[in-house]
Amino acid sequence: MPWTPLSSKETLAGFFTENAPHIIFKHSPRCGISAMVLRRFERSNIFKNSNENFWLLHVIENREISNALATDFNVRHESPQVLVIYQGELLHHSAHSEIDANQIETVINGLK
Repeated sequence: MPWTPLSSKETLAGFFTENAPHIIFKHSPRCGISAMVLRRFERSNIFKNSNENFWLLHVIENREISNALATDFNVRHESPQVLVIYQGELLHHSAHSEIDANQIETVINGLK
């Protein structure tokens, strides 16, 4: 499953109306920890075998979007960080070594 780049604030509007979960991975290409966690996530079953909406947000290039997400969902900006959003509601967020693909899969499966 390839990532869809998240590089437009207008795209965020769909996160509030669509009847599908959105998984956003906030990534800093300058951070070794972020790269390691991203690779680990990309090897996970949910990423390889799911049809969910996976978004990759490069926080350095798109700081305005990252800040908007932090404000809209009342979470602290971190990188790496994963947000799971469904119909405008933040269902899950985690950062750094706490990013767990199995936990995210459990959250997604709870919607079905």
